[in-house]
Amino acid sequence: MAGIILVHVCQRFLHARHNVAGLEQLRQVLDTANRISAERAPSNVLMSGEPGLASARDRLRAARAETDCALARDAAIVPAAQFQNAVRYLAQARVLVDRAASQAPAGYDTVQHAVDALFAAYDTYQAAIMWEAASLIRSDPELAGSVQHALLLSTLRDDAGRLGSTIIAPLVVRTAIPPPNIAAGDRLAGRIAMQWQMLALNPDLTDRGPRLTALRTEAEAAFFGDGLPLVTRLIAEGTHGGAYTRSAAAFSNHYVETLTPLEIWRTACLDTLLSHYRQRARRALALAWVVGAMMLAVVGLIAGGVLLVHRRVLRPLLEASEAVVALVHDQPVRLPLSHRGSPELRPLFAAVELLDVKLRERAAHARLLKHQAETDELTRLLNRRAFRMLGKPRLDVAGSGRRAFLILLDIDHFKSINDRYGHTEGDRVLVAVAAALRAHVRPDDLVARIGGEEFAILIQAHTQGTALSLAHRLRRGVDDLEILSADGARISVTASFGVAAGDGLPWRQLIAKADAALYAAKRAGRNRVRLAEQDVFNWPQPLPAKTDPARHLA
Repeated sequence: MAGIILVHVCQRFLHARHNVAGLEQLRQVLDTANRISAERAPSNVLMSGEPGLASARDRLRAARAETDCALARDAAIVPAAQFQNAVRYLAQARVLVDRAASQAPAGYDTVQHAVDALFAAYDTYQAAIMWEAASLIRSDPELAGSVQHALLLSTLRDDAGRLGSTIIAPLVVRTAIPPPNIAAGDRLAGRIAMQWQMLALNPDLTDRGPRLTALRTEAEAAFFGDGLPLVTRLIAEGTHGGAYTRSAAAFSNHYVETLTPLEIWRTACLDTLLSHYRQRARRALALAWVVGAMMLAVVGLIAGGVLLVHRRVLRPLLEASEAVVALVHDQPVRLPLSHRGSPELRPLFAAVELLDVKLRERAAHARLLKHQAETDELTRLLNRRAFRMLGKPRLDVAGSGRRAFLILLDIDHFKSINDRYGHTEGDRVLVAVAAALRAHVRPDDLVARIGGEEFAILIQAHTQGTALSLAHRLRRGVDDLEILSADGARISVTASFGVAAGDGLPWRQLIAKADAALYAAKRAGRNRVRLAEQDVFNWPQPLPAKTDPARHLA
C-alpha cells in the first residue's frame, strides 16, 4: 500500500513539474512576442526623421538584437512552420521600417505600411503563442485560468503599444489623422478598457500581495492617467487638421515611459504566476519524500530483526575484511569502525584504526610536499615545472572547437624597482601582479610564475581575439595597480605581453613563439601586447563584443 501511495504522489510531482516546464515555455514565447512589440517604439522614432537619429538607430539595433536572441531560443519549442512564417513577416517589416527611415522626409503611406507590417509580425507570432497555450491547457485543463491570465496580460501590453502607433504616421508627416486610424484607436481603447476590467475579475491571479497591488496601481496611473489622455489629445488635434503639439519622436519617447510601469507589472505578474506553480511542484516533491520515508520506515521495521543478527555476528568480520583489503591497496579506512560483536575482535579493530591513522598522516604529508613542489613560494602561483606538467596535455584540443593560447608577460624594468625600492618591495610587486592575474582569468586557466619577474597564462579559447582581449585586460590590470613603497611613494608597474597560438605546436616551440612576441612588445616600447608573427596571418578573427581590432594589434 505504501508503494501504491508513493507511485501516486510521484505522479503528482511529475505532473506539477510538467506544468512548470509548460508555463516556462509559454512565458518564453510571450516574452519573445513582447520583444517583437517593443521594436515599434524605436522604429517609430527612427522613421520620424527628427534630430538624434544615431541614438534612435542604436536603440532599434539593440531592440532587434534582443528580438533575434529571443527568437533563437524559441526555435526549439515553436512549430517550424509557424516560426518561419513569423520570422519572414518580421524581416519584411524591418525592411519597410529601414526604407521609411532612409527617406527624408518619409511619406505617409511609407510610414503607415511599415507600422502595419510591424503589427502583422506580432499577429503572426500569436499563432505560436496560441499553439503553446492550447498544448498546455490540453495537458492540464486546470491551467486554463492561469494561461488565459498570462495571455491577457501580454495582449493588454501590446494593445497599449498599438494604440500609440496608430497616430505615428500622421505625426511624422504632420497631417490629419485618417478616419481608419481614428476608428482603430477607438477599438484599441475599448479593448484595453475591457481587458483591464477582465484582469480585475480574478484578484487571486492579479493582486497576489501588496507588491503586485502597488505595481498595478502605478501602471494604471501611468497609462490611464497620462498615456491614454495624451493619445486622446493628439487624436483630437489631428482630427482638426494636424496642428500637433508634439512631434512623433517626442510622443513616442514619452508614451513608452507611460507603458513602462505596465510592462513592469506584467513581468511581475508572470513571475509570481510561475513562482506559484514552482512552489506547488516543490510541495509535491516534499510529499513524495515524506511518503517515501514512511515506506522505508515500514520496510525497516520488517527487516530490523534480520539486520540485527547480521550486525551482531557477520558485520564485524565483514568490516575487518574490507579494512584489510583497503590497507592492502593503500587506501584509507573509513573511521570509526563500528564493532558490536565478540570482545575478542576489538583489539583487531583497534589495530586497523591505528594503522589507518598513520596512513592518513603519511598521505597528508605527501600532498603537502607535492603542493610545495608545484607552487611558487612567493606568489602562490604554479611554478615552471608544474606549469609545464599541467600545460602540455592542454595543448591537445583537437575536435573541441577550441585552441590553446599561451600568454607570456614580463614586468617592465623590474630590476630598477629592486634597485630603487629594495627586494622586499620588489617581492610585494610580484605578489600584487600575481593577484591581478588571478583576478582576470577563469578558474580553469593555468597561471604560473616561470621566472624572476616573468609569468605565463595558458588558456583554451575559440578565437584568437579572446586571447588578445584577455592579454589587454591583464595589461590594464597590471597598469592600474596601486602599490606604495615604505616611504609612501607610488611604485609604477607595467608589463609587456606576448601572445601565441598553440595550433599543434610542441611545448618548447610554443614557449619560444610566445617569448619572441614578448620581446617584440619590449622592443616596441614596453607596456603593450604583441601577437606572434606567425599568427598575424590568421588575423583578424571574430572578436569578443566591444573590442577594437586595431587596439589588439597595437
